[in-house]
Amino acid sequence: MATYQSLNELIQETEANFKKLEADKSYCLSVYQNMRQHIDFCLDSRQYEALFDLLPYFEEPDSYPQFHNSSDTKRIHILLNILKLEIKYKKEPFISEVNSFKDFMEQYLMTVFAMRRLELALSEEAMAEASSYLTSVPLSIYAAMFISQNEYFENHGNLFWNLYTCMKPIWSIEDNIQWLTWLLEREPVRHAILELSYLYMEIQNYSRAYQYLITIPSPSKEIAALISSLKELL
Repeated sequence: MATYQSLNELIQETEANFKKLEADKSYCLSVYQNMRQHIDFCLDSRQYEALFDLLPYFEEPDSYPQFHNSSDTKRIHILLNILKLEIKYKKEPFISEVNSFKDFMEQYLMTVFAMRRLELALSEEAMAEASSYLTSVPLSIYAAMFISQNEYFENHGNLFWNLYTCMKPIWSIEDNIQWLTWLLEREPVRHAILELSYLYMEIQNYSRAYQYLITIPSPSKEIAALISSLKELL
């Protein structure tokens, strides 16, 4: 613990610390404005991979600790993580229909709001409005996953299932299988197990369908008959 020879010495060090904090704040604001300008340029010109130039700001947290306490910069980092997977797996980017950082933030927050409606499932009207919005934007399973992980949701089982029923016609069958697999890692619900089994049967992967069906406790006569039929195929 530091010791001071006089009150004046304490005052001087305190003032110096405040000046440093103010300088750090000004510097971070300047960096943030540069980030915003870079994002605006990349989105407007559709140069999405150039957005990865921003990764060092997040991968070196000791250099920019203030960025990890800001909701805006947190969401920029979420965007970069989403984009990496969308490019890797050749999905339409979540940001493909926005031209600026402002547009991105509006779409992001509207997506969170719609997902929260699916999580809460308060009324059919609210669910329908949420589904209408989510199917109108390029929402990949990677965008949905990162948003669900990084925003505050309590009932992930409800969210994941309702989002699945909403996006099933739009996502590929492989994406639907991946999404339900993620759901079952969080909550092994019967209807999701059954749905995943049907998807595997649809792509003629009867072995995987069988493996999921036999995990269903106290199966109905119909499910038991299906298990028996699949067993004969294997």
